Amino acid sequence: MTTESFRLELGGQSIPVNSIEGGGAVGVVVSSPPTGGSPFGEKHLAGVHYEPIAIAASFGSARPLFELVRTAWQGMPTQNNGALIRVGADGRPLSRREFVKAVLSETIVPGLDGTSHSPALVAVRFAPELTRDVAPPATLPPAGPAPPASLSSFFRLNIVGLDCTKVSKIDSFTVKQHLAGGTLDMAHYQVDQIRAAAANQLEFPNLRIELARASAESWRTWFKSFVIDGNSSAMNEKTGTLSFLAPNVSTVLATISFQNLGIFRLEDAPTDETRVVAELYCERMELAIG
Repeated sequence: MTTESFRLELGGQSIPVNSIEGGGAVGVVVSSPPTGGSPFGEKHLAGVHYEPIAIAASFGSARPLFELVRTAWQGMPTQNNGALIRVGADGRPLSRREFVKAVLSETIVPGLDGTSHSPALVAVRFAPELTRDVAPPATLPPAGPAPPASLSSFFRLNIVGLDCTKVSKIDSFTVKQHLAGGTLDMAHYQVDQIRAAAANQLEFPNLRIELARASAESWRTWFKSFVIDGNSSAMNEKTGTLSFLAPNVSTVLATISFQNLGIFRLEDAPTDETRVVAELYCERMELAIG
């Protein structure tokens, strides 16, 4: 059964995406302590907060969206105007929520599993300065051909010097953009703060990787040297790439490059004695589309 669909308007383009949510205006409630001997405090509104916008899409689609992610991961977040559009089953727009000066705050990369048939949808969150609901357009431009489906099992990991041929799972991870005074999706922010945001305000997460015990020898060698023997300087860190693949398992839709990887945990998988789990820190990630 056909259900509603979603469009993102960005940079003058109308882009089909898998889901949209958020961006609502919410009054900020503050409480005042009791006064004059009264046991009752007072509450009132002290401004308005615009909730984060969340957009889900696969790397095989929505290229303008992921170009913003690529730029933000380089420490250069941009302010963006656009709109979120819900489309009915008959193809007619149902609603339109415009956003102003939205800055990327989080990119949530999905968990990957070699046995999964779930779509690999990336969640991108923006913090808008302002949103407004307006009448939707009467029609939309054609969506164009659907991009190749990207599944959670279509991936390839490479880390220099390690056997990654039997990697079966990579946990979901989130890259966050911070500003002085908190993350972008926590509160209002000033334009000059965004322009002054430094690269070290990007938070790149650790990686949790599951692989077959039979292919873990190179991982064990690195763990012993790096953790047990203390050879953990920058020159002993590694680089790697994570590629997201089209259904033909040869076309690369996107690649995340990892810089300065360091292993800090290697242990048996808790539910499968034939597998081991490695945890790595990463100082920097870069995104390339296609």
